[in-house]
Amino acid sequence: MTKHYNLINPARIQENLMQNSEMIKQFLELYLVQIPVDLQELKKAVQQGNHNDIANKAHHIKPTMEYIGAIPLRVKFQQLESAGKDQIDLAEIRADFLIIEQEIYVLLDEITAYRSCF
Repeated sequence: MTKHYNLINPARIQENLMQNSEMIKQFLELYLVQIPVDLQELKKAVQQGNHNDIANKAHHIKPTMEYIGAIPLRVKFQQLESAGKDQIDLAEIRADFLIIEQEIYVLLDEITAYRSCF
């Protein structure tokens, strides 16, 4: 039975990594380690209210979302990046970040589930 994923797109992952199972496995393992680190860096920037760091950290995470087919989440990171660049009110940025943070936990669960297929 094929598992349904809400955030990741296995077909996109397969395509981006040339249907190479070993490479997919390695990248998924890397994402499981790196995404939480990147999220913590972004969280720190949000907590400190550093607009420039918020923009830079959100920008850094965006490509990973593209690679794994989490396009709606990539869009949210783009919006957060823009909010940082545009010096949007920190209360709004913090509210947006909380939504992203919750979705990242779902994303990590989906990556873990998909990783178990290899």
